[in-house]
Amino acid sequence: MTREGTGRREGRSPLRADYTNKDFEALTEGMLELARERLPEWTDHSPNDLGVVLVELFAYMGDVLLHYTDRVAGESYLHTALERRSVVHLLRLIGYELRPPRPASADLTLLFDPEEEGSVTIPQGAEFEGESSGEETVLFRYERDDLTVVPGDLPLHLTPEGREYRRLDTLPVLQVDQVVADEIVGSSDGSAAQRFRLARRPLIEGSLELTVDEGAGPRLWLQQATLLYSQGTDHHFEVLRDENDDAWVEFGDGRHGRPPDRGRNNIRASYRVGGGTRGNLPPFTITEPITSIPGLEEVWNERRASGGQDAEPLAEAAARAPRQFRTTGRAVTAGDYEALALHYGAAKARARGAGWNRVELFVAPSGGGFPSDTLKEELREELRTKRIMTSIVDIRDPSYREVFVEGTLYVEAYYFAREVRQKAENAVRELLDFDRVRFADRLYLSKVYEAIEAIEGVRAVSVERFSTEAGGGNPVPSDGLLAFAWEEIPVAGHREGIRFKQVIGGQGD
Repeated sequence: MTREGTGRREGRSPLRADYTNKDFEALTEGMLELARERLPEWTDHSPNDLGVVLVELFAYMGDVLLHYTDRVAGESYLHTALERRSVVHLLRLIGYELRPPRPASADLTLLFDPEEEGSVTIPQGAEFEGESSGEETVLFRYERDDLTVVPGDLPLHLTPEGREYRRLDTLPVLQVDQVVADEIVGSSDGSAAQRFRLARRPLIEGSLELTVDEGAGPRLWLQQATLLYSQGTDHHFEVLRDENDDAWVEFGDGRHGRPPDRGRNNIRASYRVGGGTRGNLPPFTITEPITSIPGLEEVWNERRASGGQDAEPLAEAAARAPRQFRTTGRAVTAGDYEALALHYGAAKARARGAGWNRVELFVAPSGGGFPSDTLKEELREELRTKRIMTSIVDIRDPSYREVFVEGTLYVEAYYFAREVRQKAENAVRELLDFDRVRFADRLYLSKVYEAIEAIEGVRAVSVERFSTEAGGGNPVPSDGLLAFAWEEIPVAGHREGIRFKQVIGGQGD
C-alpha cells in the first residue's frame, strides 16, 4: 500500500544522502546501498550488470563535480589555495603583491695598470661576467652614473707574485640578464584601465622607463605603487605581476590616473630583466670584464654576490601578508622592520632598538654571506618612507659563528667506509645549511646524532667535538646545547670543521 500522491511506500525511510561520500568508490557504494533498500528485487550487483554500469557512470560524474567544487572552495581562501594565480589575486585584495625575483648585487675590486696615465671612465652599463658552479655565466652591470678615476691616485696593490697594480676597492654591480630598449608595448585605444604585458621577464623592479606618444612626441610617464592616489590628469601607471612573473603595465581610468590617448605603437618601454638565486656567486668568480676599460688588468669580487632571490614562495607570502596588512606598510615595531626587510629581498632579518630613536637592523642576504653596499643602500631607501620620522635605521652585517663537529663513525660491514663517511659529514652540513638556521639559533647535539644515525650503513657514532671552537675549550657542552648571541647565525666550520677523523668498520674502496 502506498501513500497517495507521494509515490513512497509506508514504512520506507526517506532518501538519505551521506555528504561525506565524495569519491568514486564511496558514491558507488552509497548508491548501491540505497538501491538494496529501495529495489530489493534487484539482486545482481555484479560489475557486468547494466544497472551497476549506470550507477558507476553517475558516481564518476559526481566524483568529478565534487572534486571541482572542493577545489573552488579551497582556492577561495589564502591558507588552502594551491594555485599561484589564486594566491596572487587573494593577496591583491589586501594590497599585497608577491615579491618578484630579485637580482644579486656584488662589489667588485678593479686592478689597473700602474703605468696608465690620465683618467679612466667606467661607463654606466659596463658589463662583467661571472661563472656559477654549473658553468653557467651570469652577467653583472654597473648601473650608476659614469665613474671617472685616475689610476695614478689609487692605492698600490702588490700581488703575491710581486706585481704592482693600482686598486679600486668598490665598484657596485647588479645582476642583469638582458637590457631591453625601446620595446613596443602596445597601441592605446583611449579606453580606461588599459593593460599591456611586457615581453621579457622577470622585470627588475625600479628599472622600467615607459613613454607614451600622444601626438607631441614620446613623454615619460611615472610609475606609482598604486593609482589609488593619482588624479585623473596625472600621467601615471602601475605595474602588476601575474602568477608567471610576467609584468603588466596598467593605466588609469580617468578618475585615478589618465588613460593614454589613441595611437599606433605609441607605448614603448625600456627596462632590465634578471634575478634569482643563481646570481649569488661565490667570491672570486666575477672575473671577466665584457666592456673594454682602458688600463684594467684584473677584476674580481672579494665577497660573495648576494641578494639574489627567486619569486616569493606561496607559503611565505601567506604567512607574511596579513602581518604587513595590519601594519599598513609602516615600520614601528622591530617585527615591522624585519617583515619589510624580508619582503624587500633579505633572506634573514633581525631588528632591535638601540636607543630612543635608533634601530639596528641585521640583514643576511639570500645565499648567505654579507649584504653588499648596493643592497644596504636600496633597503635604506625603501625604509626611509616607512620609518618613524625621527628614527635612524642602522643596517648592519650579521655575525656568523662557526660550528665544529668531530667524532668517530662506526660503519656496517658491507658498506663502503668512505661513502658512508661522506654522507655523514654532508648530513651535519645540511643541519647547518643557511636556509635552515636562524639568528640566535639553538643547536642540539641530539639532532646531530639523529641525522647521522638515519644514514644507511651507519652502525653507531660518537661525537667528540660539538663546539664553536676548532680546538681546546670544552669539546662537548654538558647539556648538549649550543646557543648563539642575538645577532649571530651558526654556520658549518671551515673545510675541515665537519669531519669524522676515525672510521671503524666498513669496506675500503
